[in-house]
Amino acid sequence: MTRLNVGDWVKFSPTNFYRCNQKTILKGYILEMNGNYADVRAEDKKLYLGQRMADLIPCEDTPEYTQESLRTMINIALDTKDRNWFEELTSELKRIQEVED
Repeated sequence: MTRLNVGDWVKFSPTNFYRCNQKTILKGYILEMNGNYADVRAEDKKLYLGQRMADLIPCEDTPEYTQESLRTMINIALDTKDRNWFEELTSELKRIQEVED
């Protein structure tokens, strides 16, 4: 079983999804984890609270980071006091900014 962390991109079928007979698969990244549940921000910018960790599938085709997504994840790294992740993200943000300039 793959261990998931805050910031990991996952595929999931939203819990409490109320459309009849329809399984929707979304991609997003984990914002917060609490025991067996996670809050996930989907690509459509919607927040899906309380997704079961057991139902989250790691993405193999992780989307490229944008400056906006990196800034969001930098804020999460600051909130969770994850210094290593913060340094990785800021380094990637600087690299992208240099390429785009």
